[in-house]
Amino acid sequence: MTGELLRQWEAHLNAGVRAMQASGLVDAELDPQRTASALVAAIQGGVVIMLATGSSDHLESAIDLVLDHLRCGVGAAGPPADAVV
Repeated sequence: MTGELLRQWEAHLNAGVRAMQASGLVDAELDPQRTASALVAAIQGGVVIMLATGSSDHLESAIDLVLDHLRCGVGAAGPPADAVV
């Protein structure tokens, strides 16, 4: 059951990356599956560490890095001014 939920979550994130690529919000060269997998791993790993330590620092850092990865390479001008990435 947990595996299926993780696959569904990853599929939704993959679709989200593809949608952002289609809208020009993120680099078209990003691998949506790899990016979705990295985000799931970052969140899951960060949560495990947070539960063990009581600190959300690792979770926040991991999510920040994945979001930075999404934001990189979006044209010289970056995403549209009204875009939320």
